[in-house]
Amino acid sequence: MAAPSGVRTCEDFAEFQELLRVMRTIDDRIVHELNTTLPTASFAGKVDANQTCKELYQSLREAHASREKIIKNCIAQTSNVVKTLREEREKAQDDVALLKQLRQEQTKLKLMQSELNVEEVVNDRSWKVKLQLEGKTNEKYLVFVAIQYKAQVVAGINYFIKVSVSNSTDECVHLRVFQSLPHENKGPSLTSYETGKTKADPLNYF
Repeated sequence: MAAPSGVRTCEDFAEFQELLRVMRTIDDRIVHELNTTLPTASFAGKVDANQTCKELYQSLREAHASREKIIKNCIAQTSNVVKTLREEREKAQDDVALLKQLRQEQTKLKLMQSELNVEEVVNDRSWKVKLQLEGKTNEKYLVFVAIQYKAQVVAGINYFIKVSVSNSTDECVHLRVFQSLPHENKGPSLTSYETGKTKADPLNYF
């Protein structure tokens, strides 16, 4: 998917979030395509299922890489803005408007960094989290796309994530995923989950 990654998208955080939301629906479409193109028994000899799965995985990796690139570009741009504003602030300590702008950009930068963390935990590493959930629920999820999250900083970070698990309904699961501190070099761990949710259900801490 060709998506804009220019300055305007990075300046407007709402636009930035909407772009990511739209791009994350690509995962749904890719999995739906897999579900409709994998061969039934009568066509098993005509379609290479292994090749189809390989192409699906590659498409998902490309989609994840594209989103990550946009997020990192915006983080870099916003970091430069914050740096510039800090330098200006040093020269104008009494400029209230400048201080307000600096704080707004710092907040936006933290939110963008959180989006990158979610991308890494739920999407780039979604296979591990997905397998953990399937092991706990004895269910197989052909669709697994994060659509909302909250973060809670502890000795690491707890991510509370709403994940769409169906193309045909609003079915969702709520996950609590713990990401340890970087120096501990551990992957994400699914610590709790709530099934039977819909897209309309609020995502709460649990």
